[in-house]
Amino acid sequence: MAEEPELKTMTRQKIVSPLLLAWGFVIVILGLIVIWVSFSDYPEITSVGNIGSNEHDNITSNNLDTSSQENITESLSSDNVSLPLETRSPQMDEDEKIFIASQAPLKEAPNENLLVKGKNGMLPVLGPDGLVSWKEYARPFEDEDNAPRIAILVTDIGLNAANSEAAIDLLPGQIDIALSPYGRNLRNWVTRGRAKGHEAFLMLPTEPLNYPDSDPGPHTLITDLNERENLSRLDWVLSQVTGYVGVVNHMGSKFTASEEALTPILNDLQNRGLMIVDARSTQFSMFARIAQRLNLPRATNNRYLDNILSKQDIRRELEELEKTATTFGAALGLAQATPLTINEIAEWAKTINDKGFKLVPVTAVANRQPVR
Repeated sequence: MAEEPELKTMTRQKIVSPLLLAWGFVIVILGLIVIWVSFSDYPEITSVGNIGSNEHDNITSNNLDTSSQENITESLSSDNVSLPLETRSPQMDEDEKIFIASQAPLKEAPNENLLVKGKNGMLPVLGPDGLVSWKEYARPFEDEDNAPRIAILVTDIGLNAANSEAAIDLLPGQIDIALSPYGRNLRNWVTRGRAKGHEAFLMLPTEPLNYPDSDPGPHTLITDLNERENLSRLDWVLSQVTGYVGVVNHMGSKFTASEEALTPILNDLQNRGLMIVDARSTQFSMFARIAQRLNLPRATNNRYLDNILSKQDIRRELEELEKTATTFGAALGLAQATPLTINEIAEWAKTINDKGFKLVPVTAVANRQPVR
């Protein structure tokens, strides 16, 4: 203020009016608020380990044994509450490394040499020099120890964005995804899935015994339709996206039991270089038998992992899947993309190597299961 002339006291009192004083007070208050907000600490947003928390029990002291409670109390009272990541449990670090490695991206798909323009869009076809979709888009797999193989296919991808994202992001890359042909943004889901190591299958709507009370959708393959009409419906389904290794039937307890209706469909799939997964919606399914006869690569569902949506039942089905793998050397389970199912499979997958099993993509169990 040295360059400004000093005002007399009387002059200041005349110039600085009460209104100006009030405005000055408001400006000072606003300035203090801005400074306070700038230096306030916001809570850090962290990822939640268990998805669908409303469907899971919260961990409380009642769930912990005495030693666990003492350890927690000790850690909270120590100076090491905010330990850096590298000082945490080595086992947790190892699990994380294994998980990240499992989600190594697969090569980009589709391969233009395996596509042809159809009336509904691009369709898979046999490529040059023996190139076929089910091998071209498969996740690489090397069998080092000949351990029993377990594959899991998670269905309904594309119907619910949050569940689809969770399945892709939270499950190991060896676990495959199956897309509904009625889902949205299917190209996006295949791309995202492959970026996290997941092979993609396409769900094939097939007629159940109680059709139309249970209706897989407008492009369902139906036993009462003639071969041409069913092949036209198949054409539509296969045209909804590209880059998948094969198909898995959705429902189909009636259609898959009909050799007459099923044979032309499997012939078409074989001529397109695709793999099939028999969901075994009925014990009378002819899928595997016809596929074997046609030399069509196949896998068979051994357990529906979440027909009953509860922790106990999902864990019990996973244990049964392990028993099947031990007996036959390979096993496949089908599951739905729900928060509870995804969480339980993710936790189970952490234990599989210690149990002597190998988690593998579906293509790694092709033709390895007995035909029933």
